[in-house]
Amino acid sequence: MVETRQQSLHIGLQHIAAAISVKAVSPILTGVKVHAGSGALTLTASNASLSLQYVVPCHPDHLRIHQEGSTVIPARFFIDIIRSFSTDSIVTLKQIENQFIRIESDNSVYRLAAMDASQFPDMHHVASSAGFSIESVDFKKMVKQVTFAASTNDSKLILTGISCQADLGKLKLVATDGIRLAVRAADLGSDRSSLAPAVIVPAKHLSDYSKMLSDRSSATQITVADHIICFSSQNFTMQSLLIQGSFPSIERLVPKPCSTELTLDAAAFLHAVQRVTLIAQHTPVIGLQISSAEIELFANAAEVGDVSAKLEVQAFSGEPLTVFFNGKFMRDILQAIDSEQVYLQLTGKHKPIIIKPTNSQDALYIITPVRTAHQP
Repeated sequence: MVETRQQSLHIGLQHIAAAISVKAVSPILTGVKVHAGSGALTLTASNASLSLQYVVPCHPDHLRIHQEGSTVIPARFFIDIIRSFSTDSIVTLKQIENQFIRIESDNSVYRLAAMDASQFPDMHHVASSAGFSIESVDFKKMVKQVTFAASTNDSKLILTGISCQADLGKLKLVATDGIRLAVRAADLGSDRSSLAPAVIVPAKHLSDYSKMLSDRSSATQITVADHIICFSSQNFTMQSLLIQGSFPSIERLVPKPCSTELTLDAAAFLHAVQRVTLIAQHTPVIGLQISSAEIELFANAAEVGDVSAKLEVQAFSGEPLTVFFNGKFMRDILQAIDSEQVYLQLTGKHKPIIIKPTNSQDALYIITPVRTAHQP
């Protein structure tokens, strides 16, 4: 039997919800494995490619384990039931006859048909010596700054993943959907382990995991085994299958040399892109006319109207130029950049546009221009 506060159990279930299978080949994967051990309550959810595990440690005020044991509880009912209890209530879980679980709180008692925990797939053992660690706050920021550029089209499976590589004391994450490219790197401090070649992690798995990471000071341990990568931080662990294949080379995508370079106020540029894109919502193609003194963003839509917005250029070199690009894609890039100024490099109206924060050499973004009827 287990007694725990609703809030502790609810938080744990939130952390593992992304791995719960709605329509699983095996019914066991539609459940949450609940293991009451000598010092903690462990919640695990798993599907064909992802496993998530959250550990609630024993504490006199939050969790008491009176009897050890394991069972698998139907996830949909379990989550809804725990959510329905008040946050300050005590929830009692007890295994009873015929593979049933008794859930009691707030003067309510549920009896759910549970499943045999021995049929639930175990988490893989991944040796920690084969990995490295990074501060969770830094890792969380990195993931957010690249995942938006990953493809959501499963027909391009490689591009739905994020390239992850540690080398020379840096962790590098790369994502691209073929139109946008996002690169973010961070120092690993004294940990100079390396992963070679880079592995490809499903972007959705990485995004779901990072969103649940605490903002408090802690480290995330990253380890790799055959076809599997493991991320572990304090009491939260994710194991994900890797995507097999070769990720596009970054060097091949970065154009050289540049004929036009300029520096803009990042916030002002973002706001101008957002305003101009309002007119071009259905086909969000906007134009960018660059001169030495200012830039002008513009768009027009049949039966709607047109818009233009001007912005002062803080630094400029090279040739004046006019390019067209997807305004929503540019907005995503600018929202990811953590800098007061942004640096743009262009090599022509049909060549990729490079966008960088001026305060860091560890971030790089690329967007491919759009050919329109306004251009020869």
